[in-house]
Amino acid sequence: MSDQIDFTREEYELAKVALERSDVPVEALALLSAWIEGERLLVDDREDVGGITYCRMDARIIAPLPHVVASFFARRPYKRKAGHYPNWNGFYLLLYRDVEDGWKLVRIRRDTSYAQFVPVFAARVKAVEEINKLRGKE
Repeated sequence: MSDQIDFTREEYELAKVALERSDVPVEALALLSAWIEGERLLVDDREDVGGITYCRMDARIIAPLPHVVASFFARRPYKRKAGHYPNWNGFYLLLYRDVEDGWKLVRIRRDTSYAQFVPVFAARVKAVEEINKLRGKE
């Protein structure tokens, strides 16, 4: 885990590939919707913010997994006090596919540790093994 890959902001922007909602697998959208509902969030769809956006990250450490990063602003549906406006918080979620278990989700924060990405790396290893089996390699 010491092989940390740090992207500069420019490299990060170049690695992002925008996706239309129709390009995101239905199972991944269902998982995302269930997470938003389970967290009881209201998604901000103001015109200047843009609702939920999707992109694919072309990062060496995650390929060959199909993976989608979803970003959006949301807030909890608390009753509002007079003159109080609840904060809209930004959320970044990595949706990745595990060959055995299907689509999974990891919330990405500034303080997200590498330990939280262990399942993503394990899914990548399984995906490579599956690809090698299909190619006849072991």
